[in-house]
Formats: sequence, C-alpha cells, structure tokens
Amino acid sequence: MSLLIIDRRPEYLGVEPDSTSLLMLPLGSRSYIDYIISSVGETGDVWIVPVFDHFEGYEKNLASLTHSALKVVSRDRLTDVIGESDPEDMVIVVDSGVCPMSGFSRAATMIGDRGYLGATHVVAVGDGTERARERIVRDAQGNVRQVKRLFQGTSWPQVAHKRLALSLVPAGALANTSFESLPKLRQQLGESGVLQQDQPLVSGIVNLNTQEDALELAEQLMPSAFRRAHHRRYTRKSRHVLVGSDCWIDKSVRMVGPVVVHDDVIIEENASIIGPTIIGPGCRIGRDSVVAQSVLARDAVVDSGDTVRHLVSAGGQSNASLGNQAASANGFAPLDFDPYASITGLESSKVESLPGYQKKVQMRIKRVIDMVVSLCVLIVFSPLLAIVALIIKLDSKGPLFFMHYREGKGGKEFPCIKFRTMGKDAHAQQKELYAQSELDGPQFKMDHDPRVTRVGAFLRATNIDELPQFINVLLGQMSIIGPRPSPFRENQVCVPWRRARLSVNPGITGLWQVCRSIDRSEGDFHEWIFYDTIYVKRFSLWLDVKIFVATVLTLGGRWNVPLSWIVRTNGHQKPRVQSPSTAQLG
Repeated sequence: MSLLIIDRRPEYLGVEPDSTSLLMLPLGSRSYIDYIISSVGETGDVWIVPVFDHFEGYEKNLASLTHSALKVVSRDRLTDVIGESDPEDMVIVVDSGVCPMSGFSRAATMIGDRGYLGATHVVAVGDGTERARERIVRDAQGNVRQVKRLFQGTSWPQVAHKRLALSLVPAGALANTSFESLPKLRQQLGESGVLQQDQPLVSGIVNLNTQEDALELAEQLMPSAFRRAHHRRYTRKSRHVLVGSDCWIDKSVRMVGPVVVHDDVIIEENASIIGPTIIGPGCRIGRDSVVAQSVLARDAVVDSGDTVRHLVSAGGQSNASLGNQAASANGFAPLDFDPYASITGLESSKVESLPGYQKKVQMRIKRVIDMVVSLCVLIVFSPLLAIVALIIKLDSKGPLFFMHYREGKGGKEFPCIKFRTMGKDAHAQQKELYAQSELDGPQFKMDHDPRVTRVGAFLRATNIDELPQFINVLLGQMSIIGPRPSPFRENQVCVPWRRARLSVNPGITGLWQVCRSIDRSEGDFHEWIFYDTIYVKRFSLWLDVKIFVATVLTLGGRWNVPLSWIVRTNGHQKPRVQSPSTAQLG
C-alpha cells in the first residue's frame, strides 16, 4: 500500500516558489507531513504531488521534516510513476488542505483490508454537535412560538463532496487521471466506471486553505506535544513550554504556554511568546518582539519590535511582510483557548474553576455520595412511596410511573422516572396545547394544565412525584445536584449550552431551581441556560452542598435565593458572574 499526498500553498503562506507549503507547517512538535505519514501508518512508497510551482530545494526541505522516504511527483508525471506499481496495489490519497478533526489515524483504520476491489472514500459526516438546521414555528399572529434545531449526524443526514477525509484507490484506477483534489478524483473515477463506496467518519473537517482553520488545527494538536513519547528530543523548560535542540533563547524572554519551539531557533532579549504558539525550525525572533497565538513556519523572521498575532507565517518572511500580515489580522477572531484545560484534555466548554485532577476526585466523591444518599432515601421513604403508588392507582387509570427519555451525560438518553401525575395520552395532547405554553423556550408549562389529575396536582406541588428519580441517581443516570434533565428537543436550542450541560449528569435539583425568578409563570429560557452554565463552570462539592441546603430551606425552590449567596468569588475580586439580564448568552 502506497501513500499519495496532495500538497498545497494557500495565499496566506505566500505565492513565491520558495515559500513554504502546508506539509512544511509545524504542528505540535513535528511537521504536518510527519503527522500525516505517522497517522496513516506503515506504507510503501510516499508520493508528494504539489499543485503549485515549487523550487529545486522543495523535496529536500520536505525530506528533512520526516524520517520516511518520499518522492515529489508533478501532476503530469503522476500516471507514469503510478504505472510502475502493480495495478492491484492500493494507494491512500490524502489532500493536505483537508484534515479530519478526529485525525487521519482514525480515518485510515476505516479503509483496511475489506476485500473490496473498488475505490473507498472516507466521508466526514460531522460530529453531530456543531452544524444544524433551524425551523421557526409561528402562531397566527406571527409571533415566534418555537425554534426547532436539528443537528447534523443525529437527526438529518448530509454527505457533501467537499467533506472527503481521504480515499483508498487501486493503483490501476489512477492511471490516466489528473486531479488536484479528492472531489475531482472521485468525479473522474466515477466517469471512468470505477466502482466506489463511501465510509462515514463521525468527525468534522478542518480546511487548512484558510488561515483561521490552520490555527485551529495547530491548537487541537498542541496537547499531544506534551504527552507523546516521540517528543523526547525536546526539553521541557516549564510545564507548558517545550524547546528543541540547538536553540538560543535569551534569559529575559517571557513565555506563556503552551509553546513549542522547534530546533535551531533564536529568540533575542525581551521577546514575548504567548501560547498557543508553535515556532518552526530555524526561526529568528528579534528583541522586544511579540508572537501571540501563532504558527511560525521554518526560517520565519520576526524583526525587533514587531508583533505577530493570530497568524500562520510563511517561511523566510522578513519583518515587513509579517508586519503587514499582523496589521491585517483583525479579520480573525481571537482563539478561544484555555491552555491548561487543553493540556489536561478538557474541552473549553467544560472549563471549571477547579484544576482537572481536583474535579476528577470530587466527581468520584460525588458519585459515592449520590449512591449512599439515594439508597437511604429509597429505604426511608419506601412506606410513602407505597402509599403514593396505591393512591395513584385508585385515582386514575394508567401506569404507576411516567418514564420520559431525557439526555444525560454525553447526550446518552435514559428513562427519567417520575410518579404519573397526568391522565392517559398526556404526551400526545401536549402538541395541541403547545401554543398555550407560558414559557419562552422549548420547554412546556401551563399553570392550569388540563392533563394533570387531582392527585397529580398535589404530587407536583409537594415535589413527591420526583422521588422515584432517586432510582436514576442510584443507577448513575442522574445526580442529586445538577442541571435540569431535558429531552433531546429542548437541548437543541443553544449549542454551547448543550455541550456544557451534557458534560455532567443532570440533577434532581440544581442552581436553576433555587435561584430562578419567583414568578415561575414568567419562565425565562435564557435564565435557565445561564444558571446551568454557571453550575458547570463553577462545579465543586462545596457548591453542591450550598445548593442542597438552599433546596431544603426553600422547600424545593418555592422561593428563590440570590445567586451571590451560592456562587462567590475569591478574595476581593469583583464577581465574574453576570446577571441573566446582562450576560451574553448564545
């Protein structure tokens, strides 16, 4: 099996023949070409097909960035080179401008020896959390009643030809083909009558033809630079700074990690390097200069006093060209990057005030507490549960429990157990009553819901209907304290909120229940989002204790308590938590 890589040179890397290319970019502590080859695994020949004019030393520069033997082949000679191979040999084709967010190694495992003699294309169908379709539902007066959001990969399919991660093609099928992208290759194979099949890859795609996406990929691969064994040739100058060999860095240089400095780099006095930043081999950074959240390719030059911010530089550039790029970089949004969270493997949507290891320990303690407390509650209140069950059966026809599927940690659905408080076919009747909902979000509530039984009204008023949820807690599907458990349709409204709240188990009670507005008929969906997000970011066992005490004192949230009583800041710093009316929620 051979490997064929299409190399590109986007405009942000320069247009001169001696400019760097995507395969030469440093990513983490290695080059992009080395990342691709090592991810795909052991192969035979490695062919590089540049789709741009290149200089004589291009192949030598590429070879210096990887231990694998490779050969640069022009597009017009590709047929002749491949023709030397056995027609039945398989060729993995990778486009350097397209990288799966889950990495090439996962994509490569999907094209193993399956006994299929045609071409196989690995198609990234998305991770099911980012892209969405929206449908606005209005009433007769034109007022918005619902916003239905359907996420890709979970509720609607999409296979776009531009989302090809890689292809596996018989060498004989590549004869007489001339292509510069995977979609073009796929089209030509189809026109030639070559059998083809698709394999879906649950992953997003990073488009390295744009500078912003190239910075994103560098950021994603940064944590691996501090974990993997092939970085042993680097010296760890601090917890989040790696430095290669033959580097000269003045003692006055300030570095805020994560920062990876490749070999043969010179950084002069009083320079500032702010991560996430990758400095490629042979770079020269002058005195009093600043490099912030950028990637410097090999031999890049930053002259004294210059500032390079949110850029992917081209190799060999002088301060004039870099300075011009820096001045025009305002079009790129700042990277949303928490270096310490990423180094410990936590996503930015799960950032909390506790260090990662403390959160893990407290989460384990919380699970033990949940198990013990839920078991005690079920035993102590078993007589009450039996009496309530008997009354429900005598009051109306139907099952004893109402089990509705809600999304738990990681989006995994589970049957949330409650005592039944409504009559038969209540769920079907909700669609007819939805226009009368008194809340502004996807959730449904009516003060005088006609579906609620006489006994059900009492159970709801006293929160006794939620006692069976301690079974969910005992099974590990819920926690005593946490965000409100919600079904799939309610979690589709706000992507960041969904990712945050589904990073922990939902709870029987939580911050929203004890701090929300007193007038429950004026339910504010953004208020609900606000309190759930605050809980996830500020999680600690002490916070759980305060929420539990507030729940008891307010008799299950019959009146609210100020947020400042539960969430406080350290020392004399001003609170970082905004009120729901002023917080920017998205």
